[in-house]
Amino acid sequence: MSLTLLAAAAAAVAATVGYLASRRDREAEGATGEEALRAASGAPGGAPWDELPFALGDVVLVGSEERWLAGALVARERGELVAVVFLAPEGAAQGAVVTFPEPRREILWLLPAEVDAPDEPPATLEIAGMTLRRRARLPVTLERVGQGAPPLGDAGIIALYEGGGHDAAVVLASEGRIHAWSGRRIDGAGYERLGGGGEG
Repeated sequence: MSLTLLAAAAAAVAATVGYLASRRDREAEGATGEEALRAASGAPGGAPWDELPFALGDVVLVGSEERWLAGALVARERGELVAVVFLAPEGAAQGAVVTFPEPRREILWLLPAEVDAPDEPPATLEIAGMTLRRRARLPVTLERVGQGAPPLGDAGIIALYEGGGHDAAVVLASEGRIHAWSGRRIDGAGYERLGGGGEG
């Protein structure tokens, strides 16, 4: 009789362990949006998405254009968040959506740009017929998260540019490399966050 009870108890324990393991596997397979990107990229749990209008994995809509935020470059000055350059694959190119911590709600809707610049972002940029003047130049620490973020060092310079109308550009300089994007500023009413994977 005692052997029968022991066998039944062992079977119950095995069934419980099997159920918990299969549940854990299903939950891991069901990870989407920010969780999946964080798992793939090794992004830290303290990513600053709660300070921003968007998070990794969100889809952002401006007019008829939408961008899936697959990766990001996080820029901080003395530990304080300055800006995040979200990156969105668009065929062979890669669009960018730049956000700032609250209370700023405008975003920059940008595409990659070629600039002739040394290690230091210049005071004025000429891009595709636009003349843009530097409005901010900040030494920052840089963190790459998600997918598709370009290689940069742990520190660098971020420069923000403005031109006529809504023209805007961002230049990141780090370890002798320059990455630049140009496009336009969009105010807080001009875009829509669709949420992770487009499921708002």
